[in-house]
Amino acid sequence: MKTLGILLSTAGLAGMGAFALAAPAQAAQAASCSGARTIDSAPMLRDHKPPSWGTVRLVRDNCYQYWVEVRMASPMPANARANGYLVQYGGANDGRVLSCDSSGGNGAVLQGQRTCRTPKVKAPGSSITFAAIGREFHNYGGGYEEISENSTSRTR
Repeated sequence: MKTLGILLSTAGLAGMGAFALAAPAQAAQAASCSGARTIDSAPMLRDHKPPSWGTVRLVRDNCYQYWVEVRMASPMPANARANGYLVQYGGANDGRVLSCDSSGGNGAVLQGQRTCRTPKVKAPGSSITFAAIGREFHNYGGGYEEISENSTSRTR
């Protein structure tokens, strides 16, 4: 019985070691996937008229991971929110739409906040393109209504 306990303890430590080795590899990949740059951007306009209330950006790093960032010009007031959407064209996930609220994103822009980011999507193949959409919503008492939307061009 004591031998079984030692064996299980050793196996557990070996498993912990394998886990600990995986973490630096992931950190190294994250560090090598730097160089984020804006591929395209569009102003957040209400009724498609200036002034701009923020910007929606399609971003890519050097590992061909794509995401959307929304940056509002000032913190969101009460009863308002903004969200960014990453739309994928082509590939196995053609038509997929991810928002800042999707798993891996950091949540919609809420009261007092200015930015949000969608999850990152890796797309090394040249047949996949993306577009970024930014939307702003306001609750006038009957639920949230969209008050602005703009998008980038579809690009790689």
